[in-house]
Order: sequence, then structure tokens, then C-alpha cells
Amino acid sequence: MYPVLISIGGLTISTFGTLLALGLLLAVFVIWRIARVYDLSEEKVLDVALLTFFGGLIFARLFYVGLHWFEFADFQKILLINHYPGLSFWGGILGGFLSLWVFTKRAKLNFWQLADFAAVGLLIGIVIGDLGCFFGGCEAGVISNSILAAPVVGLVGKRLPISLIESLALLFIFLSLKAQVIRFHFHGKILALFMIWLGVVKLVAEQYRADTQILVPSLGLSLGMLASLILLLLGVVIFYQRSRRRLFNDLRMLAEIFYSRKRRLIVLTFLRKNCYNLVVIWNLWWDKAFSKVDFRLRIPKRRQYVR
Repeated sequence: MYPVLISIGGLTISTFGTLLALGLLLAVFVIWRIARVYDLSEEKVLDVALLTFFGGLIFARLFYVGLHWFEFADFQKILLINHYPGLSFWGGILGGFLSLWVFTKRAKLNFWQLADFAAVGLLIGIVIGDLGCFFGGCEAGVISNSILAAPVVGLVGKRLPISLIESLALLFIFLSLKAQVIRFHFHGKILALFMIWLGVVKLVAEQYRADTQILVPSLGLSLGMLASLILLLLGVVIFYQRSRRRLFNDLRMLAEIFYSRKRRLIVLTFLRKNCYNLVVIWNLWWDKAFSKVDFRLRIPKRRQYVR
């Protein structure tokens, strides 16, 4: 763990804060690149993206303060986030999409189209943010004897690196949605898939966190689990509402997998195709990221001729 990235005299720069800022910049950059593909007004999209993310940060802070009000008796502590850190992930998600709805309406842009762009950008921001959370030691996992377990600053015993695992899972989802957002799709599809996959990942990861806030002790339901379920169900509703598909028909086709060999072959072909596409996307991204380094390594040295 490296909670402090740089410390110069009285100035301390945290790893989590640095990677969070880097994730914000990268998210805005991704949204800008996607907007260029669709030939939208870059200035409007950048303005909306920046205002949306800042609105999400404000809501994330206020939501965290509301959940830990006993720690922020003084108003000054709420503003001094560097000395009294604390952000709520779910507050940021809620505030971000509320801000996006308001600012897209004012900018006279299509909310569902911008929401698709924002979902992809936000996803890579969460990936970088989870990586910073891992190095910063926040949202530690449960005590584990696994080979993946690592020590956490301020806690006893080795913990499961749930933030790192979550970051890797969301990275693959980002690569998949990034490829889909630049292809033809109905507006709102990428947002719905983002909400469904993020809800699933968070719902699984929440069960291995050590600092979960249990809301329903009898069911073992925490705040994060409840928010994940709401996000997942909302994503399903948006998907069927925007696509105008019928849930009953999809459930019937899903049931046919158990007794129809033809349906099983169709599903297996679909899964094989998507897995292949994901591998191709990953290889292309990897080759593009390291093409310059590889090119430099392959350049032969100049021969020196002695006259």
C-alpha cells in the first residue's frame, strides 16, 4: 500500500487523490473523443461533462457527510476535504446523473445519448479510482489467507484486495462498452448495460468488504447491496423501456435453454462470438498502447563504419 504519493515538507499528496483526479481527466477525455465520433459540439459536451463530474463530487461529499454526520460537527470540516477526507460512491453516481440531466437540458442536447457517453467515461474513471483506493487502503476487504491477500495500512491482518479485483473487472466491461458506444445502438443502451454490469460487480464485491453498513441485519443487507440492487433493476427497466423489447419474451427464450438444444446452440454461439470480440478488442488495445515502444525496440542500431 502507498497511501502517500509525495510528501514535501508540510505538503502531502495522497495516492488516492492523485489517481482520482487522473480518473476524472481521463473520463472527460474519453467522453470528448466519443463526441467527436458523433460530430457533436465539442465545447458543449466538454462543458456538460465537467459540470456533471463536479456535481457528482459535490453530491458524493454531501452524501458521505450525511452518513457520517457525527464526524463533521464543524462546518469547516466539511469543506476541508484534504484534512477530513470522505466521498460516497453512490452519492456521486446519483449526483452525477442528476447533474447530467439538468445540464443536458440547458445545453439542448440529447440526454440519453450523452448518458451513453458519460457511462463509458465514468467507467474508466471508476477503474482508476478503484486502483487509487487500493493503494490508499480505503474500502478494505475481509481478512483472508488467500495468496491475493495484502496488508492494509491501519488494519490488522492481510485483507482481500477487493478494490483491485473490482478495478480489473470493470476494465473489461469498459473495453466492451467502449467498442459498442461507437457502433449503431439505440440511445440509452450503453447506460442501461453500464448500470446492470456495475450493479452486478458492486453487489458481488460488497459481500467481501470489511466496512459495510448493514441496514437489514436479519437479511444481511447492507447499504451498498441495496444501492447495487436498485441500480441493477433500474438498468433493466431503462434497457427494456428504451429498446421496446418485452421482458416476458426474453424470459421465455431463457427458459428454452433448459429443454431446447437449438436454443442452447444459439446462446453458445452468441457467447463465443462476444468472447472472441472482447479478446480482439483487448489485443488491439494492447498493441496500440505499446506499438511505439515495440517499434523503438525493433529499430536496429546504426552501423558505424571506420574509414
